[in-house]
Amino acid sequence: MSILNFHSFVVFKRFTAVVVLLFFFSVNCLTLFSPATAHAFSIKEEKEYGENMLAIIRKEFKLVDELDVSQYVNDLGDSILVQAGPQFFDYHFYVINNKEFNAFATPSGLIFFHSGIINAMDNEGEFVSVMAHECGHVMSRHIADRIEKSTKITASTLALMLAGIALGGGALSQALVTGGMATGAAMSLAFTRQDEEEADRISFNLMESQQRDPHDMLSMLNKMYKESKIRMGNIPPYLLTHPQPKLRMGYVEDLMHINSDTQFHKFDQFAFRRMQKRVSSLTVEPQKLYGKYRKEVREATDEDIKMMAVYGLALADMSTGNYEQAVEKIRQVMQYYPDKPILLTDLGIIYLQWGQLETALMYLGDARNKDLGSWYSSFYLALALQQSGDDKRAEALYKQVLGSSIDYPKAYFQLAQIESKKGNQALSHLYLGKNFYYEGNFTTSTFHLKKALALSTSGHDIKEIEEMLDRIKKIEKDS
Repeated sequence: MSILNFHSFVVFKRFTAVVVLLFFFSVNCLTLFSPATAHAFSIKEEKEYGENMLAIIRKEFKLVDELDVSQYVNDLGDSILVQAGPQFFDYHFYVINNKEFNAFATPSGLIFFHSGIINAMDNEGEFVSVMAHECGHVMSRHIADRIEKSTKITASTLALMLAGIALGGGALSQALVTGGMATGAAMSLAFTRQDEEEADRISFNLMESQQRDPHDMLSMLNKMYKESKIRMGNIPPYLLTHPQPKLRMGYVEDLMHINSDTQFHKFDQFAFRRMQKRVSSLTVEPQKLYGKYRKEVREATDEDIKMMAVYGLALADMSTGNYEQAVEKIRQVMQYYPDKPILLTDLGIIYLQWGQLETALMYLGDARNKDLGSWYSSFYLALALQQSGDDKRAEALYKQVLGSSIDYPKAYFQLAQIESKKGNQALSHLYLGKNFYYEGNFTTSTFHLKKALALSTSGHDIKEIEEMLDRIKKIEKDS
């Protein structure tokens, strides 16, 4: 079964099985080519591999493509990597809309977290422990060494394996994995106990350098251990590439004992909890969230947890069109957190969806003035400005967003509408081509890129279009 055909199956069947434990399937991407060692690929080729891999993952998996989620996850990842020193690649972090307890990395510094694992976390420290462990495998070149010793793997075959892993156990899962790579080669990717200890040691040290409590790392491993006990029977043996979490828990406890005198900092949990609620609102049915958050409001003994449950209810109200109730709840949360401008953005978005454009513009403008670096407030202010007829200011803001997050499809789509109104059909088609490319829809992207190529008179645009078409052709050929 090809990875492209697999997409249609996913749409029909969805992902029904659950991956055992936190599957840190990390392809070592940052330090894949150490200057001291000869390797098959150059750094440039590794970056191209990563670009192709991201395009395929966008096709096969639905990403949580919201700017506030992306910015939080990437800022958190950057804060970890600052402690690690210079790297060969720029890391990029993504959230996948999938309920599985899973995370993985691919070449050139791309790391992915399933919504299922984020929803299972209790605090930001647990999230950092997952990120840092992934980065530990990457920096130690664990998977890259195994890939290099076995066989050259294309982006599409690796994506095929990842798709099989995401499905969990069963005949389809095994067929996908073995379709991407021979079973023997898949087994050669298994992390050794020494690999896991090295990645855990790096994770521990990175957390310690931020003065983060390693008990969060231990609590995450305990979640993995419980998950592995529940799910163990569903997973083919050659997918169990990590040693039992129980063994890792013992190793981390030893590290904690050695470093028992370390002082830890208490971190504000607002940004993590808000992101977690946003991910849930984008990946879980509202009716399930109503029950979950109403229970949290009733039972919470911590006022912060209670207020974030109210925030979750506000998001559920917004998604079901109960705008008045959503506004009331967001205002309640804002009273408790008066210094969080991102809540002004949330309020502005509710009014924008409600059709109250002037009120939306007021709150979104206020939010952006208080946090000029927020991609989230910039994009939605641009959207409101565009609806009000101020295309010039909207266009400038969309381009600012793309300057920070160059693969955000929605900004390209809105720019396409603006250029179409101007009568610039060549640029409009180019933006639409980029929108569909970054959504993983290569067929529609190719259609618009060819239209743009036929209409364009700009040498720069023609070169960019031809490069994108060549990239799509190469990805589809490999697939």
